[in-house]
Amino acid sequence: MHGDYHLANLMYGFGGPKVAAIVDWEMCTIGDPLLDLGWLLATWPDHGDESARLAGPLGAAGGLPSGAELVAAYAERGAATAGRDLSSITWYAVLACFKLGIVLEGTHARAFAGKAPKETGDLLHGITLGLFRRAEAFIAS
Repeated sequence: MHGDYHLANLMYGFGGPKVAAIVDWEMCTIGDPLLDLGWLLATWPDHGDESARLAGPLGAAGGLPSGAELVAAYAERGAATAGRDLSSITWYAVLACFKLGIVLEGTHARAFAGKAPKETGDLLHGITLGLFRRAEAFIAS
């Protein structure tokens, strides 16, 4: 399990929309790979809230599939062959929203303590609030 799987941690090939590498592995562990899919959904630029900023320039460019299409592609290409049950993917996405929100709030707290720039803390706090709204939307869906 990567632990921080999102668009900004992917490198793409020059010849087309193919992933060339997955970077930023310091949070990897042995665990349920569906949490990586949930994390990707939590950070996917599918909503108009502050959390969409996590997708970076690629997410801002638009033209990406919806979160539901992403899950369907995962089921078609990976989960079916690995025997993964995707019926609880909403639970994984909600958990990922809260996990990432907690990490980002740590920097917000450091900003209050004068150990990180206030602008960074404010930005990450806004993203956290967007993640929590996204979690609520996942729960309601």
